[in-house]
Amino acid sequence: MGFYTSKSFLPAVSKASKAGMCKCKSQLPMLHGNVIVLGAGDTAFDCATSALRCGAKKVFVVFRKGFRNIRAVPEEVDLAREEKCEFIPFMSPKKVITKDNKITAVEFCRTEQNENNEWLEDDDQIIRLKASFLISAFGSGLFSEDVKAALSPIKMNRWGLPDVDPITMQSSEIGVFCGGDLAGTSDTTVESVNDGKTAAWYIHKYLQ
Repeated sequence: MGFYTSKSFLPAVSKASKAGMCKCKSQLPMLHGNVIVLGAGDTAFDCATSALRCGAKKVFVVFRKGFRNIRAVPEEVDLAREEKCEFIPFMSPKKVITKDNKITAVEFCRTEQNENNEWLEDDDQIIRLKASFLISAFGSGLFSEDVKAALSPIKMNRWGLPDVDPITMQSSEIGVFCGGDLAGTSDTTVESVNDGKTAAWYIHKYLQ
C-alpha cells in the first residue's frame, strides 16, 4: 500500500548491505515518486534521507509545529536540507488518499497556536500533497488496549500516559519505572536513553 512507520522502514534500510559487500545482502525498500515523512525529530530526518537512497524522487518532511520546534539535532536537519528534502511546517495529517489500494496523496490541515500557546487544527485550511509513499516518524504513543489493561494499576496523567516522578522515573506503583515516549517525558532518542539510565540507577537503589 505504500505505508511505513519509522520502526518498519529504518530497520529494513539498515539490514540492506552495501552493494558488492556480500551475496547475502538484504534488499533496500524500493521507493519511487514523492515520499512524505511525518515528524520533526532525528528519526524523521533519518527517514527522509534514507528514502532518497531507496529511490524517492522527492521527499517532503511535514510537521505540525514550526521550525523553532524541530527536535532533531542541527546536523540531521542540515543533511536533509542539503539533499533537497522539502520542509513543510504547520501541517497536521487528516486523510490518506488511495486508489487501487495504493497511496496517491495525503490531506493536511493548517495548525496554528492560540494565545494560550495551544496548537489547534484549522479544518478550513486544507492542502493535499501527491505522494506514492508515506512514512510515519512521530514518537510512539500508548494506543494498545491490551497494554493499557496491563498497566491498569498505574495512575495515568491527563494525557493518558503513566504518571511518573521526573526525578526517579518511578510510576505510582512502587517498584514500577517508566520513561521515554511511553511516559511522555522525552522528545528525543538521547533523552529517552537518559530516562533509562536514570530509571536503572533508582531501580538499583530500590533493590538495595
